[in-house]
Amino acid sequence: MKHQRFIFRVTVFLLFYSLLFIFCSKTGDATLATFNGGSVQTDEYIDYFLSSTKYKKDVLPDEDNLKHIVTLKALEKMAVLEAVEQGFENDSLYQESIKNNLRKTLFFKYMSQEIINRVITDSLIQAFHDNYTPQYHMSYIMRPVPRSSTSAFEQMQKDTINFVYGLLQNGHNFAELAAQYSQDITSNQKGGSLGFVIRESMGDAVLRAAMDTLKDLNWSTPIRGFEGYYILFKGEKREVPVPALNEIRDKIWQTLYRTRKHDIEKVLDQRFESLAAKYNYHVDHQDIEDILSKAGAGPTTFFTAPLDFDILTETDMARDIATYDGGALKLYEIFEEKNREPGNKLEFEERLETIAQRHLLSKHAIELGYQDQPDIKEKMQDVRESLLRSYLHRRNVIDVAKVRMDAIEEQERLSGTQAEPDRFRRVSMERQVREEFEEELKSKYDLQFVSKNFGDALKQAEQRKIEQVAE
Repeated sequence: MKHQRFIFRVTVFLLFYSLLFIFCSKTGDATLATFNGGSVQTDEYIDYFLSSTKYKKDVLPDEDNLKHIVTLKALEKMAVLEAVEQGFENDSLYQESIKNNLRKTLFFKYMSQEIINRVITDSLIQAFHDNYTPQYHMSYIMRPVPRSSTSAFEQMQKDTINFVYGLLQNGHNFAELAAQYSQDITSNQKGGSLGFVIRESMGDAVLRAAMDTLKDLNWSTPIRGFEGYYILFKGEKREVPVPALNEIRDKIWQTLYRTRKHDIEKVLDQRFESLAAKYNYHVDHQDIEDILSKAGAGPTTFFTAPLDFDILTETDMARDIATYDGGALKLYEIFEEKNREPGNKLEFEERLETIAQRHLLSKHAIELGYQDQPDIKEKMQDVRESLLRSYLHRRNVIDVAKVRMDAIEEQERLSGTQAEPDRFRRVSMERQVREEFEEELKSKYDLQFVSKNFGDALKQAEQRKIEQVAE
């Protein structure tokens, strides 16, 4: 009897979980389309639908947008398969792009965990919250001294701040002097006002210390801070309600990140120096001098004088300008990001420093095993697929469309019927080629909808959309 009861319980147990599995299969992440080598699931469709209609409250899921989205997702996946089949993973430019993207990804993760988190600690966030009130209306007059400044320029800024201090002592108005003499463009036209702040809101440790000792409604003597010379004014005091830490923690973090950049840079510089020694980092100063000279820099050229880097050739761009154990920095990396291309010697050296930090910190990150972290793996998988699709699109759409348009324009030229240059004709041709190529992919990989699962997918999408609108 005991044996029979045991068999009965096991049978009931298995039956229950079998039914549960069937139920979940029908209502869970069901397949909406299949193709040779993959599929598109319900969750993928719903996530895309919700993100694409986030600000369109009136757009509800229907079969047409479901098919459209599922087709897009399938084409993305099939494009990756096709790119692999066409051998793009073996392309040297693709491999270099993957390496550069991994370096950037590791660098930003390393910066967050090894540098920023050493400055913006839980205890600092707690201290900010503990001193959230009272707040003081602070103002300053500021004369900056950049790191590249000459001693003569620094002396001029010092003389100016001392002159302003003398005017204050002779009864001149602080706000008027700030508008006239302060070179902080974010505050000078507001009379130097920084708003109501607490001690921890001040970005410079020297200024925080001065704020602590300064009496209410008084200004300080000239102060040499991290970025230049200052005169502080401590104004009105106010008490404010203190929200719970969990309510403003993110806001506090953002404030500290903005105001502690000097401290972050200091930790970063110290880490870079130690890694530069560890990995035998060496800058080829002669090579850099030759490059800057070719761009127009001479012995007396000022740091901020414009240079013509467009004159540099592909051979120049391929040169190693710095080396370290197991790697090298190439000139083209300085110009890799269009919105950060240097225009003078100072910007060139700043970009070199940034790229060098990226190389050495990411190398250390690999030693620490960062590349095995799940979020890094996921990020790099996204990068891999995006690059493969991009390479495939260029070869099979952009290049093909160009060849076709060139042939049409050549034929028109020979027949004397050539139209005026029209970029929209090329855009139209590119769209046509893309649509043809997409149809080829659908046919080659045998894209098939699983329409029996559409109903449940639409119900789930509608429920999620209602929840999204209600948020």
